[in-house]
Amino acid sequence: MLKKFKKYFIVLFIVLFVTGCTTELNVINTKEDLNNKNIGVYTGSEYDTIAQNNISNANILYYNSYSDQISALKSGKIDGFLTDEPLAKGILKENSDLKILNEKLTEDSYAFAINPSKQELQQEINVVLNEMKQNGKLEEFEAKWMGNDDSKKELEVYDYDDSKGTIRFATVSGSAPFAYMKNNEIVGYDIDVISYICKELSYKLEVIEMSFEGIIPALKSGKVDVSGCSIIVTEERKKSVLFSEANYTGGIVVVTRGSK
Repeated sequence: MLKKFKKYFIVLFIVLFVTGCTTELNVINTKEDLNNKNIGVYTGSEYDTIAQNNISNANILYYNSYSDQISALKSGKIDGFLTDEPLAKGILKENSDLKILNEKLTEDSYAFAINPSKQELQQEINVVLNEMKQNGKLEEFEAKWMGNDDSKKELEVYDYDDSKGTIRFATVSGSAPFAYMKNNEIVGYDIDVISYICKELSYKLEVIEMSFEGIIPALKSGKVDVSGCSIIVTEERKKSVLFSEANYTGGIVVVTRGSK
């Protein structure tokens, strides 16, 4: 009888312990619901400043990948994370239990960041970008990479005339649809655009993958010439690097858990 009672007590204890440790995840439907909550941001990005400017008493937690932020969000370690709208839409394709808050935190211009000593290269790139805006090529790339037809998401292939040398292009492969891995190759909107520009300017393209926080130092030191991975143009970054004309207009949004 005593053994039976002890067994029952142990089972009851386990049930109470487990249920007692289960916490209800916060329901987030508006930006105001994020006040005083844990917010994830990508290390080295401007998202921490944006979060602090838009969310009262945000507790900022830093992550080195979106996969880590998604896991933290689903487990309740954070209640939302900031990212660019196109990236957020790509994340939702693979995570139907997440959602994007309706209110954008910013309206931003995205551009290629350029080695501060290469003003001539900046001017060359801007000439081609403006031509692409006029002839519809930029809109064509945007429709391809921001659209829903994954079968069309392949890089254009060119016969390069590399008579003017090589453009060393830094990117982060975890920033779809701007740059990401597909079939062991880095593809995406920014890669397609810079490939076209290199073809038009007679440069060879060398794509170099690195962490986001390493991009600005690499440009300043001359390790790379240009970078693209949904880089937002900010006044602070303008103090360190040059920027091309904008190649995309978007904004920062918050990804959070969807309704059950």
